Amino acid sequence: MANDLTYSVPAIHCEGCAASISEALEPVDGVESTDVDTDKKTVRVRGTADDRVVRKVLAAAGYPPAP
Repeated sequence: MANDLTYSVPAIHCEGCAASISEALEPVDGVESTDVDTDKKTVRVRGTADDRVVRKVLAAAGYPPAP
């Protein structure tokens, strides 16, 4: 069953950031889609991906989510 995980990511500044985040999350097991809101600085991940894995991938890509 798919669910939505939403992360506050203060390091998002532009569409380039959004593209980098989407590209980093695309290969993660369980990620069906991502939605990056550059105005709200949030990342929404839809699917069955593990929260800890998503957080690690975001941090590794240079966009650590707020706790």
